Amino acid sequence: MEIEGAFLSMEPYNDSLIYRRWGLLGNTERLLLRKSCSILLNPVEPVNTPKRLTHFLLVNFKKTLILEPGASKNIYITFPIEIGVFVSHGKDDFEVIDIFSFSRLKYTLYGAPSNGIICKYWESDVFLSPPDTDPWYTGCIDLKIVNDTEHMVEVSRSLFNAYSMKIYYKGNNVLMKAVMKVQSRNIAETESVNCSGKTRFKKATELYISSKLRVIGSRCIMEYGI
Repeated sequence: MEIEGAFLSMEPYNDSLIYRRWGLLGNTERLLLRKSCSILLNPVEPVNTPKRLTHFLLVNFKKTLILEPGASKNIYITFPIEIGVFVSHGKDDFEVIDIFSFSRLKYTLYGAPSNGIICKYWESDVFLSPPDTDPWYTGCIDLKIVNDTEHMVEVSRSLFNAYSMKIYYKGNNVLMKAVMKVQSRNIAETESVNCSGKTRFKKATELYISSKLRVIGSRCIMEYGI
């Protein structure tokens, strides 16, 4: 299989299987000590490549948003795509054996050097309707921003935790849905939500199930500025 200059294969090797990835994204090889399996490719939480240093994604907006007191607004931003290669571990049970990404990714620090959070960094335009995206490179976040304060606020970024991400995909569309509640000029709370009414979309297999850091349920506290 060829994807954007990267090649994937699963080949018999004695009584086992060899998975290989080569080409544009470098070389990876895995030996599976089994005779057969099913393979699934789907988008995963975009915090795994090039290394698992964090489970936070910080999306910086190219345009600063100004929201009136008590107002709410739906915007659309993009996020980087990472693709997981899964093999069947049982009926409807898959385990990941490889993750790759065509997006150019880097890290940043959210907060002070002494106690900030290392995040995967992504920069996005802000859209008022769903943008066209390439499913091998970018997905779309339907983000509802709610200003719970009594004054106008500026919003220039949003922080997401992989342990609460819910990714859906179909054809050329990969999407997430989230809510960002602004509590003051510097503090907000983000929460990923299920895409109700998106039954035609398939929910991606999740890698991150529970969290220990600054998450209450599926909420993520932004306390170092918005």
